[in-house]
Parts: sequence; C-alpha cells; structure tokens
Amino acid sequence: MSEFTYIKTDAQFGEFLERLSARGVETIAADIEGEFNLHVYGERFCLLQLYDGHEQVVVDPFTVSADSIKKLLESPDPAKVTYDSASDRLLLAKSHGITMAGIVDLRPAVELLEFPKQDLSSVIRATIGGTESGSKKKFQQYNWTRRPLDRGAIEYALQDVLHLFSVRDVLFERLRADGLMERYEEENQRRQDRLPDVNRKPGVFRTERHKRLTREQKREFERLHTIRDRHARELDLPPNTVVRNDDLFGLVTGRLAPEQIAGNRRMPEARLRSIKDQFAGRDPQ
Repeated sequence: MSEFTYIKTDAQFGEFLERLSARGVETIAADIEGEFNLHVYGERFCLLQLYDGHEQVVVDPFTVSADSIKKLLESPDPAKVTYDSASDRLLLAKSHGITMAGIVDLRPAVELLEFPKQDLSSVIRATIGGTESGSKKKFQQYNWTRRPLDRGAIEYALQDVLHLFSVRDVLFERLRADGLMERYEEENQRRQDRLPDVNRKPGVFRTERHKRLTREQKREFERLHTIRDRHARELDLPPNTVVRNDDLFGLVTGRLAPEQIAGNRRMPEARLRSIKDQFAGRDPQ
C-alpha cells in the first residue's frame, strides 16, 4: 500500500502549501473525485488528489474550506498537470466558486497526436505501459460522499495523478518531434480561457430525444423536470432514480400516464402519490 497524506483541516492544508514552497515545487499533478447524481442528489466536489513527485496528498473539501483550496487552484503557480479538465473545472466552479488556473491539460496533446483511444487508462497504457489495478473496476462507481473513505478507494483515486508526470513527458516529447508543441500550448490556453458555463441546463435537455419534442412538449417536460428535481433534492436521491428520464419523455409524448410511474424503493409511497398528483396537475406545487 502506498503512503499518502490525508488533509482534513485548513491548518493541515496550509502546512502542505508551505512544504511545496520549501521544496520549490513548480508543477503538481491534480485530479478530483465528484458525485454526479449517481448516489445522492446533485453534483458535489468530494476529493482533491495531488502529487508533486514527492508527496501524495488527498484533500477533503467537506472539511477544508473553499478559500483554502482556492489559494492553490486559482493560482497560476504551481502549474497543475491534469487530464481532460473540463468537467473538473465545471464542478469546481459550480460547487465552490473556484476558477482553476495554471492548467497543463494533457487531453489536447492526445487529440493532436490522434491517439485511437483517448480515455486516460488507454493513454497511460499507450505511453508508459501502465497496467490496470485490480481496484480500478471496484471503485469506478464508488460513493465519494461517504465518510470515512475506504483506504482502497483513496489509493484508486491517487493512481491517475501518480502517472501524469510520466505521461506528460512522453506526450510532450512526441509533440516536439511532430512540431506540434506550439499548437498544443495554444489549445491548452484556449480551453482555460473559456470559463465554465455554470448555468448550463442538465444534459437531458441537450439530448436528441429532447430536441425532437414539440414546443408544447418541451414546456411540459420542463414542468415535470422541475417537479421531479424538487422532490429529488428533498429526498437527497438522484433525480433519475426518483422518476426515470424515460418516464418523463413517456409522459410528455402520451405513452405513459402518471399512475403508471414506478417509484424508487427508497421513496415513501406517500411521496410517490404526491409526485403523480403534481404531474397530473391534481395537487398544487
């Protein structure tokens, strides 16, 4: 088992920043774990993983203040090596008001080099020959809102940041060999200059299925979605488990009646009846 530092207070985080400064660290590898309406309601920033080539660190954003984390992530120094940072940047902006800066995102390098498989695990194998850990699959859908966190889950979360420096070195060598380094730097900066859209509607509104609805059906879909979202928030359940997206589409297209909706087993029967009544317009919202 690898050694790591678990940081759960502002004081501990401040001490870590002092260690970075004392070691003259100019670049760190960074990644985050989040909850995305899989186990509970909403999107939550659950863990920050850092590696400076010397020390492995996990920071608990449930107990370390946003201001402390901002001090590191919003500063251009040290640079932060990441992979496909768009979703992480969006989550940080939405949940903690953090605009991450100083990013060295390796995803644009992989795109420019036209890797056939561009998920990080495939890129690690293609560049440094990394092997899959047995815990990889076990923790892919781990509930990062849990406390205390499973030690195996923490080690799983640290795996990717531990490889980022080596992957970066291989990718940058190939970019230079192909004369693509300047294009990479421009693309990396362009993506950082584009601020995360924190007001973007949920993904279901951007699907082809939603686009095919009539204007009237779209209005009804939004009404039903708002009702479902309110109940999901109160129950602290993922909205799609309170009422499935498929059922919302079925309701607005007439394939399904409110009474045909099946509820989540964790949802009280009285709550399900209330949702059905509100969908049908029988109960004031």
